[in-house]
Amino acid sequence: MEKNKEDVMRDFILDRSESLFTRYGYKNTSVDKIAEHCQISKPTLYNYFKSKNSLFLALFSRFQDGLAAKARELMGQDKDKYQIIEEIIDLSLQVIQEKRNFLRMLIMEHHMVVHECDDFEEHMNLGLRRREEVSRSLGEFMKDIARPEVIEEFGIVMVGTSLSNLLEGAFWDSIKGISPSHEKQKKLIMVFLRNGILA
Repeated sequence: MEKNKEDVMRDFILDRSESLFTRYGYKNTSVDKIAEHCQISKPTLYNYFKSKNSLFLALFSRFQDGLAAKARELMGQDKDKYQIIEEIIDLSLQVIQEKRNFLRMLIMEHHMVVHECDDFEEHMNLGLRRREEVSRSLGEFMKDIARPEVIEEFGIVMVGTSLSNLLEGAFWDSIKGISPSHEKQKKLIMVFLRNGILA
């Protein structure tokens, strides 16, 4: 689907601001600096984002939504589901590595982002809903290859959550800088899934 001018401009601002946030951190990246880096005026910037905080949260949402959309695209392919799961793991590990510096900054300065959030409860609920949607989607995809007794006892959402949690562990390893090789991480996640959940 072709994007309209407004969406193109929003993406441009997000792209340019991401590099600033990654380099200087949330605290030291001002709206003035973002506008200057985008070569637009502050009022123009505020036409698209009401605050630095809303811009930053949109940036993180874009990261999460983009990853989820790519995973859904893989799950829609007509091929072996075990292979698709490996591809989802590959994709997640690759994106985590590519965005590692941005994600590390997010973790380090998250308290400031939360403190400035206009409606933290709404933001938190959105994050929880997004997480449940991803878990449900993964669970629905895996139900045909999951052990029936696992599905029966724990349900679809928890099956999807298990893969999500394993990927989150890889995320934290990357943030801490202790990640094993990409292939080794993928292999370990598949061993956990095959020995615990998958048939």
